[in-house]
Amino acid sequence: MIKIFQSEFFKLRKKLRTWLGPLLIMVLVLIAFPLSIDISQYDLNRFYFSIIVVALLMISFLSTEGIFLEDYEDGSLEQVYLVEQDFYKFVLAKVLTFVLLIGVPMAGIGSVFSILNGISINEVPKIFFMMFLSNLLLFNLFAFGSSLSINKGAILGVLATLPLALPIIILLGRGVRTIQHGIGFEGVMALMVGSGLLVASITPLIISATLKTHLE
Repeated sequence: MIKIFQSEFFKLRKKLRTWLGPLLIMVLVLIAFPLSIDISQYDLNRFYFSIIVVALLMISFLSTEGIFLEDYEDGSLEQVYLVEQDFYKFVLAKVLTFVLLIGVPMAGIGSVFSILNGISINEVPKIFFMMFLSNLLLFNLFAFGSSLSINKGAILGVLATLPLALPIIILLGRGVRTIQHGIGFEGVMALMVGSGLLVASITPLIISATLKTHLE
């Protein structure tokens, strides 16, 4: 498992466009939106976090759209299956690599920009932890969508996973409100941590079965 993770981490780190591109897009979106409106006419604190959430959702999907495509096209998936007879370790390492190289920086960017939503600097670590858990859930979910549509086009993955992403977004919004109101944060975090661990352990099993069907 560690060797697979190291290999996937090295491969993704070398693909600068794959992990740096989504991060730059997120920064551009969060900077460009306030510049595209007359801030004096709107209370930016009331809705800016919604833009951050939409950016997280969009970038998570774009980042994982082709997570397995290259391995499928160059025959790496077949080699992994011949050696391991299972994709679980491969999928787990792949998703965790994307979460660490893309999801964690995304959480950091979103946390910094959340200050524009009226979040105090002291609350930024809570926002970061909450966004990290949200990204963990979203990356697993969209990786599943990518495995479904690996040779059928991205639209199938969107239709299958976007409705499932809505509860994550709702939970993230509720977490932000608990921070703003100063009550209930621990309960929301406990739910997100439990959901994150459960999804991160079970989703690779589902993705593994899906990838097998493409090879058979």
